[in-house]
Amino acid sequence: MRGVWVLVHVLGYVLWLGGGLATMVLGVAAKRFAPDHRLSAYRLTSAIQRVLLGPGAVAVVLSGILLSMPYMKEGTVPGWLMLMMTSGILGALIAMGVTVPTAARMGRLQADPRGDLPEIFSELRTRLVIAGSISGGLGLVALVAGTVLRG
Repeated sequence: MRGVWVLVHVLGYVLWLGGGLATMVLGVAAKRFAPDHRLSAYRLTSAIQRVLLGPGAVAVVLSGILLSMPYMKEGTVPGWLMLMMTSGILGALIAMGVTVPTAARMGRLQADPRGDLPEIFSELRTRLVIAGSISGGLGLVALVAGTVLRG
C-alpha cells in the first residue's frame, strides 16, 4: 500500500508544481493580450488552479501525512522530513487558501463597459503572483528536502 501512496504523492507534486508553472507561463504570455483576451487567459488560469494545482496540493499533503506515520509512531522525525512536512503543508495551505480562490475570482471577471480590465484586476493579479510564488517556492523546498537532503 505504501507504493500507492508514494505514487499519489509524486502525482500530487506533478499537478501542484506543474499547475503553478502553467499558471506562471500563461500569466506572463497574457500581459501582451488585449483586455478581453487577457481575461480569457485568466479564465484558463482559474481552471488550471481548480483542476490541477488545488487537488495536487491536497493529494501531496494527505499522502505525505500517511507516508510519515511510521516516523511519527517511532517518535523520530528526521530533519529532512520535518522540513519537507513543514514547507509542504504551508505551501499547500497558501495554495488552497489564497491562490486557488484568487484565480477562481479572476476567472469570473468581465471587462468593464469601456472594454478595459476591471479595477480589481491588478490587485488580484498581484495577489496571485505573490501567493503563487511563495506557495511554489515552499513546494520546491519540500521537494528538495525529500530528495536531496534525504541522503
